[in-house]
Amino acid sequence: MAIDYSSLLTGEQKKQILEQRIAQYAAEGYQHEINKTVAAASGNEEGVKASDDALVILEKAIAVHQEELAKLN
Repeated sequence: MAIDYSSLLTGEQKKQILEQRIAQYAAEGYQHEINKTVAAASGNEEGVKASDDALVILEKAIAVHQEELAKLN
């Protein structure tokens, strides 16, 4: 039997979690943008691709979290 984790949290707790995670993802995205710039400046195509791949995932993660946050508001 699975636990309904969502039911164990208040709406305010869920909102705080989502907002914190969005901020964390944004910070990670910022770091990957810097890494991409460094990789591009040093001719590291693999590094650029790795950063691009990570940024795509982070964009999706942020979008999902923003959608969940919108449901709570």
